[in-house]
Order: sequence, then structure tokens, then C-alpha cells
Amino acid sequence: MQFKVSTEPIISLATDCMIITYTEDRDRLRGLAEQVDEKLDHRISQLIAEREIKGEFGEVTIVHTWGKIPAKRVLVLGLGKEEKLTLEKARAAFAIATRKAKSIGIKELTFAITQKYKDIWNPVDLGQVVVEAMMLGAYEYSPYKKKEKTEHKIERAIVAVDGISLSAVEAGIERGHIFAEAQNLARDLTNTPANRMTPAILAEKAKEIARKHQMEIEILEKDQLEELNMGAFLGVAQGSNEPPKMIILKYLGAPDCKDAIGFIGKGITFDSGGIQLKPEKDLDEMKGDMAGAAVVLAAMNAIGTLKPHVNVIAVIPACENMVSGHAIHPGDVVDTFSGKTVEIKHTDAEGRLILADAISYAKYLGATKLVDVATLTGSVISALGYSITGLFTNNEEWKKEVFAAAKIAGEKVWELPLDDDYEELVKSDIADLKNDAGFGAGAIQGAMFLKQFAEDTPWVHLDIAGTADTKETKGIHAKGATGAMVRTLISIAIRFGGK
Repeated sequence: MQFKVSTEPIISLATDCMIITYTEDRDRLRGLAEQVDEKLDHRISQLIAEREIKGEFGEVTIVHTWGKIPAKRVLVLGLGKEEKLTLEKARAAFAIATRKAKSIGIKELTFAITQKYKDIWNPVDLGQVVVEAMMLGAYEYSPYKKKEKTEHKIERAIVAVDGISLSAVEAGIERGHIFAEAQNLARDLTNTPANRMTPAILAEKAKEIARKHQMEIEILEKDQLEELNMGAFLGVAQGSNEPPKMIILKYLGAPDCKDAIGFIGKGITFDSGGIQLKPEKDLDEMKGDMAGAAVVLAAMNAIGTLKPHVNVIAVIPACENMVSGHAIHPGDVVDTFSGKTVEIKHTDAEGRLILADAISYAKYLGATKLVDVATLTGSVISALGYSITGLFTNNEEWKKEVFAAAKIAGEKVWELPLDDDYEELVKSDIADLKNDAGFGAGAIQGAMFLKQFAEDTPWVHLDIAGTADTKETKGIHAKGATGAMVRTLISIAIRFGGK
């Protein structure tokens, strides 16, 4: 999708479709919407009076202009109650409008950023939100589907600026394009079938990003992992014919600085559950158990483009968790890179095992602040559902930084506890730790296990098991992978680089 900024009055723009907004608690149209309505002989007002347009959130009404203005159609977008309108809700609403426009074959979509928005929000944020909404809302994943001749695609988007800083909006549009492109990349990677997204293929994707941005990259192979004593990672990987890959990407934007952020992403490219096999229902969705890895790779791609003054080390343990004669057994004990030993209580609690070695290795490479992203536990869904990512931490100040970045990015997170009492859940009778303690506090168990490897290094764990995927198209998300937390990771890097 190409974006163009225009200072020409939107009322005189020749375009396939222009978007105007209406909130349900207004008694009449105002501003640009009122101007358009007058040109259309008050037909929109009539629809409002007859309650065909109510202004409810996400409501979309298409009105043809019949040549009364240069735009062929007007899309009236409901924003709900004005008092409840936020940038996040605006992003979701504009995404809904974009999908509707795309569905009816509109090639060029126009949106106006006017003085009334400036009074509420920063113009840079507005430009970013509009672009993110359009790009994320138009997303679909169907590379293996036979294309129809009448495939619909929005080719151009015009952002008309009136009474607001043109340079600020353009800056927001540029940033929004980078953020949305990254999130869509994470969606693509996560949606890709497991036979087309093996650990080796994921490593090749990382190499492409490294080449594009001149980043340092290293792929640790099985023999190297053995030398490093990464028994937890290798234990999970040993049931598969696909060799494991430890992917390390380094963005060194502040070579004069000793601090570095470590982004660690869980990269289970398919999770059968191991010997303790998962239920048959929705097993196909386990191709998405590498969503954390996808998020980290996509964020690194954006960071390479934005070039913030910060050092970022990405560590991605990539493997499959499969069933075979070589698979790890319940009751086995494995070594880890940290020197700690782990008793395997459950083979489907594998994500924390590969992350344990990755977190330790990120520290070894020089990461002084850590964020791991993982589809770690179904338990977090029981706690928070599908809209909010679970957050765990060992450091209050670092937590505040991640929270602030998530808020700026418009992604919801909620902290869950890591009280010392929960340490009993990860203690083993025969090893230093165990990877599962049965039913109860499952998300906390996983986080508490990872905490033992973060140790004193400031660390945040983001459990995206509930937010990495959606079963219905809603707001900015199309059915399938969401790319949740990509924008947050990028924002963390930008904030850290500005300090």
C-alpha cells in the first residue's frame, strides 16, 4: 500500500472513497463530516435521523456521492462514545473501515487529519495510528490459495492534512509504516505452516534481516550447542529430525555504550507436546508456537530500519518438539548452559526449557536488560483471556519501562505475581529445578522457572499464549496470528536509545 500526504482540502479530492467519522453521543455532524453532508444535500444527516447511522463503534456505512463531490463514495465510520475514544480504539476503528473498503474493491482510500484531532492527540501519533490501522486492517494471509481474478486490494492511501503540522504527520506516517510492516512480518512468519517454517528456514529469515541491515549474526548448530552444554534446549530438540538452531542477531547502534537489551523469542516451530502428546483438537495451531521468535525477528527488522542509539541482542532458540524413539522422557534430568540441572516433569512444558538456555546465553553475550516473548502457557489464557498479554518481572524499574513502551505502542499488558512462595513450585527432589508442578498457577510456574535463569539481571517475561493468535477478525487483527508485542519491543528499543 502506497501512502501520500495531501494538503488539498479533502472535500475537493478525487478519490475512490473518503472516510468521515461520527460518534454516537453527538446530536449532529460537525467539521468535515458536516461539510460533506451539506454537499450531499444532507443525506447523511437523514440516515442519522432515521437511525440507519448510529455512530456505534465499528459501524460502517457506505454512501455514494453521485458526482456531488469529487470523491466517489463516503465511508461513515462510527467511533462509539466520544468520551471513551482512545488512540487504540481509533486504530481499531480505522482498521475496520479499511477492511470494509477493501472488501468492496476500493483501490484508493482517503482519510483526513484535521484540527479537531490535534486538540486531542499528538499529530505524529495520529499519522502513525492511521497508517498502522490501514496496513494492519488490510492484512490477510493466503499465499497457498488460488487467487481469484477479482482479488481486492487497496493500492493507495491518501492522508489529507488540514490545520495541522504536515511534517509531524509525515513523521508519524513513516514510523507507522515501519511498525505495521514489522507486525505484518511477524504475522506472516507465525502463520506459515510448520513444513515451510522449520528451524533452518527461520534461521535463513534471520540471515536475510541481518544482511539487509548489516547486523551481526551467528547460528549455533547442534555440535556447538553440545559444546556449550545446552542440554535443556537439546533435550527438547532431540525428538525431531529437524536440527535445532540457536539464532543470534546483534544490532549495535550504540557501540560506545556497555548496556544492551536482550530480546529472547521462543521458537518452537511445531509443538506436538512430546511424549505427553497434546490433545488432537487445534493441534494444527501449534505451528504458531514460534510466535515469540517471529515477534523478535520482526522487531529487529524494524530496529534495523529505525536505527535507534541502542544495542540489542536477539537470541532465538528454534527447534521442534516431536514424538519419536529419541524424544526426551518424563523423569529425565538435563544440564543447562547456566550449570543448573532440570528434572523433566512434563514434555509439553518445553518452551521454558529452550528459553532457559537462551536467557543464560543472552546474558553471556552481554545483555544487561532482558525481555523474553513466548507462547508459554495455556494458563495465562485462563487468567487474562485473549486481549491482554501476561507480564512477569524481577525488577520494578525495568517493568515500568516495558509498561510505558507497551502503552505507547497501544498493546495491553498486565502484571501477574512472582511471589517468593511460588519458588516451591520449581524445586525438584533430584535436580536443581523441575519444569512442571502440575495443576495450579501454571503461568506463574513457567515464569518462576525462567526467573531462575535471569537471576539478578533485570528481566521481563511476556506470555503471549492468549494474544498471539485470534480466531476471529476483529479490530486491527485478521483471523490467525496477530504479531502481538512487536510494536512494544520496537518502542522499548526506541525509549532505551533515547536515554
